[in-house]
Amino acid sequence: MCRGCGQQSVDTDWKRMRFPKEVVETSVGLRHSGLILNETKKNVSKIYKIPVKACSTIWRWSQRFTKQTHEIIQGLSERLHGDETLLKTFQKLVFYYFWAIKCPKTKCIVGWHLSERRTLRDAKLLFWEARRRFPVDYLPKAIRTDKMPAYRFAISSVFKHEVGHEKVVSFKHGNNVIENFFRCKRRFPRFRTLESARKYIGHWVAEYNAEKMQILEMFIIRLCKAIDFLLLQKI
Repeated sequence: MCRGCGQQSVDTDWKRMRFPKEVVETSVGLRHSGLILNETKKNVSKIYKIPVKACSTIWRWSQRFTKQTHEIIQGLSERLHGDETLLKTFQKLVFYYFWAIKCPKTKCIVGWHLSERRTLRDAKLLFWEARRRFPVDYLPKAIRTDKMPAYRFAISSVFKHEVGHEKVVSFKHGNNVIENFFRCKRRFPRFRTLESARKYIGHWVAEYNAEKMQILEMFIIRLCKAIDFLLLQKI
């Protein structure tokens, strides 16, 4: 606060922002890792010794700085796994459908969609969203889902019969790749609107894919080092 003119200024990384960038990034990360707004506010204030007075501040940051990803995913497998699950809301007996397609090779979520209903249109939107992340020269040989008829019609419509559809017929030939992934919803909060749910899921999926790709990159680096070591031993 300037004693002469009475104007207040804040030393921050962003223009017209009261808080430093790292505080905002930590708050958004904690919020999308599953913490409720009040717990996020308490933890950030304790870590950085900067009081965040309102939960609405954390909520606005989460809405404004939500990370989305539309990058092409390389190294996808010949078979992808798709399914949908229910997400809880604050309204009684009202749920949102979380649709997702996962690659068992890269462990990444290739495409996802959020809807209020479980229709053929929503199934098509899921596969179109996944196709946008496919490399130019890539199409899977098959996509494995449950027995819902909408999946068969959506796959034939989006991929023009170039991709096969595999139904789950037994435990032995199940869809455990995507079913195990959906356990993550236990950490999700309840949602008030479909738009807020989409922003939350978009940020969460982006962080999830980034973590999986980082693990894959480290594995490739270690594998290359091991191959080089074996080649040197032979020489």
